[in-house]
Amino acid sequence: MKDDLEKEINVRGISRLCHFTPSRNFGHIIATGSGILSTQALKDDERAVYNQTDLQRLDTHPEHICCSVEYPNAWYLDRAREKDRLFKDWVVLFLSPQLILRPGTLFSPRNAAAGMGAQLKPGVEGLMKMYAPEIVGAYSKTFTRSASHLAASPTDQQAEVLVPDRVVREEILGIAVVSEDQARNEVLRLKLMGSSANGLQIVIAPALFDKNALNVAIRSGLRPKEVKYDIGGADET
Repeated sequence: MKDDLEKEINVRGISRLCHFTPSRNFGHIIATGSGILSTQALKDDERAVYNQTDLQRLDTHPEHICCSVEYPNAWYLDRAREKDRLFKDWVVLFLSPQLILRPGTLFSPRNAAAGMGAQLKPGVEGLMKMYAPEIVGAYSKTFTRSASHLAASPTDQQAEVLVPDRVVREEILGIAVVSEDQARNEVLRLKLMGSSANGLQIVIAPALFDKNALNVAIRSGLRPKEVKYDIGGADET
């Protein structure tokens, strides 16, 4: 099973999983060294850092961490940002694609909350269902996979990968932010918490936070622009 999953990752060119969260959570994840914990694994003091959007688990798998393949679920991110009026800054964390191979990882071809997690499946069968030619998603809308669809991205952009237990700091490859100002603030926030962004790639990628722009890019087979940020400036990648 592991070999089949690894082959599918390579064939599709999957380079990362994504997990989004308010930036105040990001500082906690990195500065404390806890990594990303499942809702079930969070201690009471850690749960206080998170809001109800993070903790609500309609997929009935609170012991898993919600992720997406290659790009964030910008549709759900948009709703989550609207609900949080106090904290406007969010980040998209890029995670190692090797998490797909972890025993206990589950795959859903649409938002995993549908039917209380009824479409979640393990293994290569579960992963391949995310790339079916047609998928019935939210509000009974049918998503069709065209020949131009970005190979690494699932047919329904709300498809989810549920990773069990915890994602450690070493499995976090980098983050995407919406602007250079936010990138600067994230670095400063970590410094104030006695930590740093060393070893993390920070990219400025506003399209990842724009559901319409991201949808157009993915369906056209294009990768949205991501500009690498460092303290001395930014370089386009």
